[in-house]
Amino acid sequence: MATISERFIDFMNAKVAPTAKRMENQPHISAIRDGFIVVLPFLIVGSFIMILLIPPFDENTTNAFGQAWWAFSHWASDYGWRFFQVSFNAISLFTAASIAYNLAKAYKREPLPAAFLSVMAFLLVATPIKDGAMDIKFFGGIGLFSAIFIAIYTVELTRLLEYLNIKIRLPKEVPTAVAESLNIVIPILAVLLTLYPFALYIEHSTGTTIPQLIMDFMAPLIKVSDSLGAICLFVFATHLLWFLGINGSLVLMQLWTPFLLQNMAANLAALQAGDPLPYIVTNSFWDFYIVHGASGGVIALAFLLVRSKSAHLRSIGKIGLVPSFFSIGEPIVYGVPMVVNPMFFIPLIFAPMANAIIAYLILDFNLIHRVYLMAPWTTPAPIGAYLVSGGDIWAPILSIGLIVLDIIIYYPFFKIYEKTCIAKEQIQHTEATIKS
Repeated sequence: MATISERFIDFMNAKVAPTAKRMENQPHISAIRDGFIVVLPFLIVGSFIMILLIPPFDENTTNAFGQAWWAFSHWASDYGWRFFQVSFNAISLFTAASIAYNLAKAYKREPLPAAFLSVMAFLLVATPIKDGAMDIKFFGGIGLFSAIFIAIYTVELTRLLEYLNIKIRLPKEVPTAVAESLNIVIPILAVLLTLYPFALYIEHSTGTTIPQLIMDFMAPLIKVSDSLGAICLFVFATHLLWFLGINGSLVLMQLWTPFLLQNMAANLAALQAGDPLPYIVTNSFWDFYIVHGASGGVIALAFLLVRSKSAHLRSIGKIGLVPSFFSIGEPIVYGVPMVVNPMFFIPLIFAPMANAIIAYLILDFNLIHRVYLMAPWTTPAPIGAYLVSGGDIWAPILSIGLIVLDIIIYYPFFKIYEKTCIAKEQIQHTEATIKS
């Protein structure tokens, strides 16, 4: 008779896993994911520029290194801020192009014209003219949702025109390259006749823009995305998929990333305005406080594995310890294995859940600076926490403390599983001795 855990695993594999895999491969979702992957390096470099321009020292410090850093900051300010503005404050423009490019490629269409068309449509919708000048405030994080919708709209509109066989028909003598370049003419006209008039109508009838209306509509969801309940639910869902052998971050993070990036952009805008940072949950909060050492906080398990009495577990620990420092946890997750292993179901989910709750509350009480920058997700967690907090020395201490907590959570489950592995190894050794 199947145990409760076996029935649960069978149910998840039969019902949840197929849906998650379909979501991962769904063209629009994968295009959003891949589109943000293209954009993130600009934000990371922009974050490091920000760190250079705002040293983690008091401006009146007597520390020689701090004084030198501030002197460099004052000298480089005009040059550095220009790059920072065109990285962080042009994220929506980049996103409109990258998502359209990846969606067109998924449909096996020409991706570059799709990217240009999306950028054109975004400029028409998101840059109203005021006093003879183009308003570009929606180029930043507050235009992200508009960029996503516009990228999808322009690609799907182009597909519809192709399906209806509405295109420019040229003589066969026209070179292929010329004919393909002219194929975008009809979609351009379609955008000018559909989306652009609608944008003008909204501006004249409501006194606002489509991006602002979208932001007003999304405001409750953005607020909810920063709640403790939302982060706990997301942690649970992500790691439940990991338990089934599916990369939960890959499936779900692509849906949540627009909210997290908008939160970070709002924090950065508040910092520049001298206001309190409004949001806690951002991409970097997830990377350096919740899943340090990869999803599940498995760096904690790696420390236990390298000292295991089981030869198998010890070898997995030696293989997986260094990658886990850089947030690559697959050698441990699949090597132990933790996938569909009831012994690790509880720590795999509740270690990151504990990280989320503790880190959220500490930042909510403003005991540590909230996150407003980005660092590569492969940055070791304590270092990454220090960087993205703008140099708060307590941030890496919190990160290290959470890793220690995860070790405590994993330890009893690890010891029970270790005994099972040792028993199997002893049986195998005995059988091998008898055969020899």
